[in-house]
Amino acid sequence: MPKVSPILPRLLRLKPAAEYLGRSPKSLRAMIQRGELPVVKTDNHAPFHIDLRDLNEWIENHKVTL
Repeated sequence: MPKVSPILPRLLRLKPAAEYLGRSPKSLRAMIQRGELPVVKTDNHAPFHIDLRDLNEWIENHKVTL
């Protein structure tokens, strides 16, 4: 039987998204408030989510060579 890969969520809440970037939730919230990272808002009363693709794009855009 072939091995099945787990399905990873594309939308993350603040804490898992911060962990993904290796930052604190407070730091990630500040990035969002500065407009550095977009959020997905599905409902006015629901908490926002961060798209994993946007996190990966942020990582790619902040790579530097030392």
